[in-house]
Amino acid sequence: MKKAKSMVLIFLMLLLIAAGCSKGPSGSSKASSNSNSNALRMATLSQGGAWYVYGATISELLNKKVKDIERVDVLPYAGGLGNVQILDKGEAELALTFSLNNRWAVDGTFGYKKKYSNLRVLAGGFDEYYVGIIMTNKFMDKYGITSIADIKEKKVPVKLLTLNKGSQGEYAAIQVLEAYGLDYDRIKSFGGSVEHTTFDVVKSSIQDGKADMFIQVMTKGHPTFTEIALQTPVTFIPVEDEYLDKLKKFGYSKAILPPKVFHGQDKEVQALGLTTTLVTTTDLSDKMAYEITKAIAENKETLVKGHQSLSVYDPEKGITADATGGIPLHPGAEKYYKEKGWIK
Repeated sequence: MKKAKSMVLIFLMLLLIAAGCSKGPSGSSKASSNSNSNALRMATLSQGGAWYVYGATISELLNKKVKDIERVDVLPYAGGLGNVQILDKGEAELALTFSLNNRWAVDGTFGYKKKYSNLRVLAGGFDEYYVGIIMTNKFMDKYGITSIADIKEKKVPVKLLTLNKGSQGEYAAIQVLEAYGLDYDRIKSFGGSVEHTTFDVVKSSIQDGKADMFIQVMTKGHPTFTEIALQTPVTFIPVEDEYLDKLKKFGYSKAILPPKVFHGQDKEVQALGLTTTLVTTTDLSDKMAYEITKAIAENKETLVKGHQSLSVYDPEKGITADATGGIPLHPGAEKYYKEKGWIK
């Protein structure tokens, strides 16, 4: 009896050892399952945001149109800046980024501490994003403000809000202020304040009169800007040509927000523009990159059904330097675009 029990215990131990070995050196089977199969992962942003919907739409499209793809898991993190790092760590094979993030990543500037030389673009120009700059009308009337430049000239104590430090919107705020000769310390020296917070706090602070100004990346009809404009009289502040030229070095382009996109916004607004791209790394096979690019470029109707913001997507225009951030196309994507005659 004892001998039989010993044999059972030895057998169970051997099974456990075998199971452990199958997980590889790291002890995790997750990485190996993704690298050895055609299950892909796409980094987007939090659920409920436009990028998450983009990801879900593209995932469904690729599952239907690319026979070699088993599935595409949509990861609800980390956003434009962080998604590049997720790709680099091998935690995803595909990612949504902004065009200017690509350039920053390749150059190793702004939000990045190193150069990401393995980043490659599959498609770009998916949508139109803007850097939204709003001030409350009450604040503008009190100090006679018509431009961000007036804050510096008049040394106005503005209460500025951005999203969390290190976010895409917070970087935009820093860069806009720099173009106008301002920074956080200078604003505080005027008696103003700078708070990095969440969308919910932004909405309540502006509504309660506890904040005067908000800077954040937005789309047309962005829910937070829409709610703020409906609840509180605000003005969408344009970026004048002389400052726009200074901001082009960061990768922004000139963009016009049409009139009446938001409540009370009766005139068009000259703003900073950026657009969404789908990127990968040199680790993705040429064949897979080709099939993914082809499926996306030839199924715009499906993309638009997923999210209306994708209606501006033009696959031919989406491979220009402005649309991609000027970084290389993946060789597989390049092959497809050459077949279409869009590049030589």
